[in-house]
Amino acid sequence: MASAANVDQRNKSLQAYVNGTIVPRAEASINIWDSGFLHGKQIWSSPRLVNGKIFRLDDHLEKILHGIQALHCPVIPKKQDFIDAIRQVLEANQMQRANGVHIRILFTPGTQITASMNNSALVNWDGTPSKPSILVMPEWRDTVYGSKGGKKAIISKLYRRPSPEFADQRIHSNNQIHSSLACDEAKKYEGVVATILLDPAGYIAETHASHLGMVDKEGTFYTPFVKCCPPGVTRKVLLELCQKNGIKAQEDDITPERLFEATEVMILGTMSGPISIVQVDDVIIGNGKPGPVTQQMQQLYEDAMGDDQYLFDIFNA
Repeated sequence: MASAANVDQRNKSLQAYVNGTIVPRAEASINIWDSGFLHGKQIWSSPRLVNGKIFRLDDHLEKILHGIQALHCPVIPKKQDFIDAIRQVLEANQMQRANGVHIRILFTPGTQITASMNNSALVNWDGTPSKPSILVMPEWRDTVYGSKGGKKAIISKLYRRPSPEFADQRIHSNNQIHSSLACDEAKKYEGVVATILLDPAGYIAETHASHLGMVDKEGTFYTPFVKCCPPGVTRKVLLELCQKNGIKAQEDDITPERLFEATEVMILGTMSGPISIVQVDDVIIGNGKPGPVTQQMQQLYEDAMGDDQYLFDIFNA
């Protein structure tokens, strides 16, 4: 659990990017008439800085742009607008050669002239379209789950991910109420690091903070279809690495029963990569230790972090 004692103390003096201006962390703010504040119209993603380069930045920007378009935002920024903002704030924080930096990128459609949900309110007082808000918040962050040793998870007994029948769940919005509540649920149990959320049909959707995968007795890696949650960049990378390295892998509907019968289970996080789950509820997974496929995927992911084909040179873009 995060506390002032275990959060990197360098984060106290960070700079943030807010709509073209670099400001100290404590002074970063937005207008109370911003549509992201008023109606939760915020889209975000968080890539990882690896030795001064950003891992799979284009995937993160594509995820952001999908959300912007799905919200019917009247003004859509270009990828270069985000790239310029990221570079400016990383330079301001002297992170040109940094490693282990989590970069939170946020977008809102801008300020409104009245507190209406209608996008027609996204104008200035002279009738011109509001300028969208772009905010970038880098922070020093560890691997979240700590060591690569086996962890515990639970399947939520209280919450489920919403159906795409209600809204496009691939929109990576800042509405994280389901995930936050599920995170709180995990903290009720000693040693549990993740809550697994089902979809309305009873299949595995994701954990409260990351995607999930499993390995069956034949050694095939499975991960749930992306239907009731946003797509994950780490998940996408690992599926690609499986294909390149001869690991059988596919998407599928996964029931809790199949998860309990798996030989390996792993969560797939941005800052951590694959992390072994050796117990789900009261069920020990496999032999109760990180399995060979998980260990192989951890190494492949670590190798990818040092491969220039996956890294965006933000300071020379």
